[in-house]
Amino acid sequence: MQFVRYTPFFVTCFLLVGCQFGISNNRASNITTVSDAENKLNLLINDKSCDATFQCRVIAYGERACGGASKFDIYSIKNTKQEEVEYIANEITQFEKAYNESSQNLSTCEHNPSPQTLCINKVCELVERAH
Repeated sequence: MQFVRYTPFFVTCFLLVGCQFGISNNRASNITTVSDAENKLNLLINDKSCDATFQCRVIAYGERACGGASKFDIYSIKNTKQEEVEYIANEITQFEKAYNESSQNLSTCEHNPSPQTLCINKVCELVERAH
């Protein structure tokens, strides 16, 4: 009898937790390899349209065996959710980190500065840093 009395409570908790997990699981749908994640990221950041430079962003992701990001990409937050880009970039970083740890991979240890981006002609463009 007590089970019946608490059933609505447990059903409600289950639904709330299920909805919460559904949000994060939806992001990761179809991401089973680093290649899947890279393809999803490239599709997500493909639209680099902007109205102003504040909409242009640089995302550092991946992991070199020596430490630090292995890749940098630019994107615009005008039509792309920054949280989604960061989530998928983190997935790629975790894939590469696991690979580096399991394979005892080596890499160069030079410092790769983050690139800069500007909105030029309504498109986020990579800008070379002066040396």
